[in-house]
Amino acid sequence: MKKYIVLIVLFFSFSACQDFLEEKTVTTLTQDFYKSADGLESLVKGCYQILRFKPDYNQGHYLFGTCSDVEVFSWSLADRILMGTYAVDAWGPAAIGTRMTPNVTSLIGSTSGGVSEGVYPEISRCNIFLENYANLDAAAQTKMAGRKGEILFLRTYAYYLITNVVGDAPLILKSYAGMPENFSFPKANLEAIYKQIIGDLRNAVNLLPATSTELGRVTKPAAAHLLAKLYLHRAQAANWSSAETHLKMLYKGNIGTDLDSSNYFATMVIDQMKGNTTQGGLEPDFATLWKNATGDYTRDKSKEIILSAQYEATQTYNGRYGNNLVHLYNSNHTSLRACTPRTMDYGRPYATAGPSDWGIDQYTDRANDSRYYKTFLTDYIATDAKEAGGKPWDANTAYYYNNRLKLPTDPAAVVSTASKIKYQKRSILYIENSKDQPMDSLWVNSQPYIMMVRWTVGSPNGAGYFTKSGSTITGFKPGADVDPKNPVVTNTAGRKLMYRVNCDKSEPFGLDRGTTVAQWYVGPKKWLDINRGKGTDPNGSGAIDFPVFRLAETYLIRAEVLGRKGNFAGAIADMNVLRKRAAYHAGENRSEALVNIEPAVISGQLVIPAVEKVFPYTVKTDSYPMITIDGTEWQTGSAKSKKENYPPTALSEKDRFIHFVYNERARELLFELTNTEDLHNAGILYDRVYFHDNMGAPLASTGTPDFPFPVDDISTGTIGARGVGKGQLQKYHTFKAWPLSFIELLTDEKGNAMSVDAKAAYQNTGY
Repeated sequence: MKKYIVLIVLFFSFSACQDFLEEKTVTTLTQDFYKSADGLESLVKGCYQILRFKPDYNQGHYLFGTCSDVEVFSWSLADRILMGTYAVDAWGPAAIGTRMTPNVTSLIGSTSGGVSEGVYPEISRCNIFLENYANLDAAAQTKMAGRKGEILFLRTYAYYLITNVVGDAPLILKSYAGMPENFSFPKANLEAIYKQIIGDLRNAVNLLPATSTELGRVTKPAAAHLLAKLYLHRAQAANWSSAETHLKMLYKGNIGTDLDSSNYFATMVIDQMKGNTTQGGLEPDFATLWKNATGDYTRDKSKEIILSAQYEATQTYNGRYGNNLVHLYNSNHTSLRACTPRTMDYGRPYATAGPSDWGIDQYTDRANDSRYYKTFLTDYIATDAKEAGGKPWDANTAYYYNNRLKLPTDPAAVVSTASKIKYQKRSILYIENSKDQPMDSLWVNSQPYIMMVRWTVGSPNGAGYFTKSGSTITGFKPGADVDPKNPVVTNTAGRKLMYRVNCDKSEPFGLDRGTTVAQWYVGPKKWLDINRGKGTDPNGSGAIDFPVFRLAETYLIRAEVLGRKGNFAGAIADMNVLRKRAAYHAGENRSEALVNIEPAVISGQLVIPAVEKVFPYTVKTDSYPMITIDGTEWQTGSAKSKKENYPPTALSEKDRFIHFVYNERARELLFELTNTEDLHNAGILYDRVYFHDNMGAPLASTGTPDFPFPVDDISTGTIGARGVGKGQLQKYHTFKAWPLSFIELLTDEKGNAMSVDAKAAYQNTGY
């Protein structure tokens, strides 16, 4: 597959990549090289590296992926505990190591380990291009006008990244030949920055072609999409010039036509791309976007993708790590006795980040919205042919399995101490059920695989399940004979309610139980890459492309704009384009776990037609009518509204509409590194984390009335499911700190060190 982006190394102030310099000698290049058309062509290619900042390594998901209400840090390391709880040791301006603030340093501009250099080296390259382009003759300028459009886009994207993290930032519009005379880089406010980058993007839209034959080139739809976002962000904050501090810091100006402009440019993108497929330009099957097959990179060519960061299957130009997202969201399946060792099937178990409870519960109809089972890796297969170290049966589980679960066609009865895990059979299954539909713990533990169930209950009255003669089981105690077809317990009186107890070692997992057991969670399928490391190394680099923008988001941008303008019918129509694609379509097969094990389906709370519950669970009738948005989702007191888990601060139907858009954004774009920045710009990041993220919210938060933080019968003290927040979140955390190491380098215009007061003024509020 021919791709456009073949990164070269460019060496001048603010930018040097050691690994790449070692691969190719570039020290013979001079600034004069970039005064020629050929030099400028090379410069443009080098500038595309900024698109890799998010997926390249830790800095991307630390700054943009986690710390929302749906994506959170795993408690698998002390660093991540500190970041996930908003502790000063990770978020403070002096924090060091692999914590939040050092990643802001990477964003500002640094080089290490083949990681993208950051925004200001990028901005310097873009400025060099623009200055030298201005000196070309008219014919050369005309020939390279499209390249100027690309540079204007890429510089804007760099400013978009930095402002999303720290807010006001230096606005540098000229290059430096060598070291600057001083390090005086005062911050420009967001109003000035947005005025500049919106103007740049409008120019870029006019200069860029509608399409390109080179995969990865910036085109008109990419610039128009980002422009629609910028106009929306400015409109979102238009009334916050005198609001409380964390909202006032988002003020970008008040231009009465911004919503109209956002609508115009979003429509430009949609109108150009909606004819690409029968689903309004979207992939007809959501799963196609995340296709993962040996030797197959067709997902990179999806017609829904507006712009992507490019990676190469050969790994030649991928730097040290390649697309590192293939590692970061993977649960540590290898520490369970599941006969599923580290292979390319399920990725390196890096256990860095995963979904919050709300990140899972936001899929309110898993039976009919296919995005849940097409997003999450709920089911694992044993990959060890030797079945070494598998979870053994014990007397209780063997008895229940043999007498209640084993089918006549099954092999001989299982025996205690033998491994229950069998090669190429299911090894692990995650079930994320609600507290009002817990599953019986004996049924869970007696499956021929390891179940990781959110809510389970113990035996009636805690008396055990069996009658015995000595140590021999003779039968079930009254009321303890679990119906194998319906393990959902509706009457939990007298039964111990347990939150996240796994059926391998019977130990609680998740929340703040400990770093070893926090490594187990239901992770996403989106970034699994069976081809990583050239197909031989389960720890190797990923080569799948990273979608920076895709058309589904454009529909969501326009939907929010239309709703803010009072056109709810138009907003509903746009969001239903996504819902129509999200449905299960005729001919698809639902997951066996969904049909037979999902508690809400077993209980009838979620409906699957009886004819579709027969193996292979083929869909006969499109499920779109079951998930069509009709507006009651944000209507006061409606059943659908309750399922959307609105923060109590969403007082009006318009407030709830906006939150619904961001629920829909998360359902569609989870783990694509946009949710944090989008909630931030909308001014609702704090509220969402406060009421939705148990681990980040402070002690005063107990969740929402419809989705309270979990409380069970086995947690004690302050550990586990205690119903209150575990973190230190404050409103100022919606912005990150300027690193102290950066501020200490700054000077005034005369080169003198900044005063203590000047440094304090430069720092963001709260730090």
